[in-house]
Order: sequence, then structure tokens, then C-alpha cells
Amino acid sequence: MQVRYPDVSDEAYRSYYLKQDRGQCRKVVRIVLWTSLPLLYVDYLFHGLTMSLLALLVLRTVVVIGSAVLLRRLATTPSADTLQRDMLLWIVPVLFTQFASNASLPREYFGHYLIDAWLAMIYFIAIPLPLRALRAPMIVFVTASLCLLAYQQVALSAYTISVTSMLLAGAYSGHAISAYLHRYRRKILSAEQEIERQSTIDPVTGVVNRREFMRISDSELQRHVRLGKSLSILVLDLDQLKQISDLHGHHAGDIVLVEVTRRMKRATRSYDCLARYGNEEFCILLPEASAEDADRIAARTRATVLAMPVAYSGKELRVTVSMGVATMQEGDTASSMLQRADASLAKARVANDHAYDSVIGGEA
Repeated sequence: MQVRYPDVSDEAYRSYYLKQDRGQCRKVVRIVLWTSLPLLYVDYLFHGLTMSLLALLVLRTVVVIGSAVLLRRLATTPSADTLQRDMLLWIVPVLFTQFASNASLPREYFGHYLIDAWLAMIYFIAIPLPLRALRAPMIVFVTASLCLLAYQQVALSAYTISVTSMLLAGAYSGHAISAYLHRYRRKILSAEQEIERQSTIDPVTGVVNRREFMRISDSELQRHVRLGKSLSILVLDLDQLKQISDLHGHHAGDIVLVEVTRRMKRATRSYDCLARYGNEEFCILLPEASAEDADRIAARTRATVLAMPVAYSGKELRVTVSMGVATMQEGDTASSMLQRADASLAKARVANDHAYDSVIGGEA
């Protein structure tokens, strides 16, 4: 069965592949830069020392200078939009120079159409820009080439049809291959993002897991130390969750976990970070929360969780919680704050265990 992953936005897609696309664009520009001299020699073979050669020399000089400048810009391109703009500004004179060279060739010579057909195909494949941006320059180039073919008035209509077919087939094939490559890269990125997301999310409750919580906590702690603001951590333990699972089944335990998670989300602030830290233990990171703020949030969270029993298969499962709070002190780390919160939690857990045993015994 084919696995479907969430779609990736254009902005995320282009930003993710920016470095790779920038390197590919540099390769394309280098190829054009270093082939300019051999192409100029070909022009000389056809035209000799004439005004046509001088005009082509000017155009190819512009392309060489533009390519050299673009190579330097591509080394530090800051965004995908900038990359697209710079490449399009470079593509136009390159295609114009190619067409001008074709138009200056003798009317009885048609070998350049083979190069044009190859160019029309490789253009879409080699340049990693969005297809909607690449279409317009190539449509103009192919149309101009077909007009040039009509102007040359080939005596053999079969040759005209063949050249027209090659140009159109080359452009269409390149576009189709490039579209497939873009779709393939999107699928890869989508799969990578989904795998990364799943590696940071608890599969039962949908909140972040322990590893992601520690990463976020370390980052937030450094930020709060730098800004001189308070930071608190709240640790919440579901008393006797194991007994609920043993008495009513593991599915009942999962229902309790999901419902308690919903209630904690309602009780906390939108920018607080809620995580499942252990099997029956949750942690809540409270940015910019002093000790008083943390106590208020803890009381509100406790009241919300205990407000009503959790319904399961016609039964009411009463849930109690133990909570511990720690507020950032000088020299603290995320681990040291969690240790203090766990110590506070242990005192609350001892007080709740005996009372909860009585509740579970009555339900049984």
C-alpha cells in the first residue's frame, strides 16, 4: 500500500533545496561560461571577420561577463526568490544569444536545430527553478526558432515537420522529466519531515516527547538567561495510572492519557510546551513564568484535570494527579530544574497515593 505524507508548501520546498539548487545553478553557469569561447570559434568558422561576428562577439562577451558576475552572486544567494530572479535575468540573454547565432547562420544550414532541440529538453532538467518561471523564456525561444524555420522556407516539407517535432518534443520531454523530478523531491522532503515530526511526538497523546522537550527546554533556558527573564517547569504525574490500566485495560489507560492531555492544554497558555515525559508523567515548560505564575498555572491545571471523571465504556474513571514545580535559579540547567521539580513531585505523590488507592478500591 502506498504511503501518503502531508503536502509540502512551495516556500518550504524551495528553502529546503536552496543550497542544492544553488550548487546546480552554478554548474550550469560554469558550463555556459566555458563553452562561450568554443561557440565563438564556431561563429568565426561560419562568418569570418565580418560585422555578424562582431555582433556575436559583443553578445557572447555580455554572456561571459554576466556568467562571471552571477557565479559570485550564487555563492551567497540568501533566498530562493533571489536565486530565481538572478537566474531568469541570466537565462534571457543566453537564449537570445543562441537565437541570434542561429539567425545569423546561412539559410541553407539547419544543423543548429539539433542543438536547439537538445537545449529545449535539457533546459528544464538542468536548471532547478520552478517550472512556471522557466516556461515563458523557453516558449519564446521555441516560437522564435519555429518562426526562423518558416522564414528559411525549406523546400522539403518533411524536413520542416521533423524539425518542428524535434523542438516541440524536446521542450515537452524536458518539461515532463523536470516535473517528475520536482514531484519526487517533494515526496522525499515530505517523508523526511513526517519522519522527523514523528520522532519528536508522543504517538498516544500527540504532544512532544521527552527528547524534544529537553531540546526545547535547553534552548528556552539559554534564551531566558540571556534576556534575564523567569522560566519555570511543571511536572505532573497521573497517580496510579498503572492500576487503571490493570483494572480496565490498556485502552482505558490511553483514553485517560488523551483526555488529561486535552485538559492540560486548556489550562495552560498557548505558548507553554507540554510533553509526555514518561509513561504517566508530563512536563510543562512555562516561559516567562515566575514562581507565583507557575503556582497559579499548576493550581489551574490541577483543578481542570480533576474537574470531572474520565468516561470510559459507561464507567467513570476518577483521576488524581501529583504536581511539582521548579523555577529557574542562577546556574540552572534544564536537568537541574527537572530534578528539583521531581523532588517537589515526590512529596505530593506520597500524599496522594493512599487516597487514590481508596478510590480505585471502591470502583473495583
